[in-house]
Amino acid sequence: MTESSAVGLPERFSRADLILACMPLLFAGGYAVGAAAFGAWPAALALAAIAGCLPMVDGLFWNPPRVE
Repeated sequence: MTESSAVGLPERFSRADLILACMPLLFAGGYAVGAAAFGAWPAALALAAIAGCLPMVDGLFWNPPRVE
């Protein structure tokens, strides 16, 4: 058998793919900035939650998905 079962990458990432990739990255970055700035985990967690929600709000309300 010479067939390859590997799945290739898409040629272009969609907006939804970028939103899903950015959410955990912004959450982790927001937590790191909040922990460094405030030194308390509740403030860092609140900042991380706000930062992580921004792409979700963009994807749901500002630029909602369209059926084409």
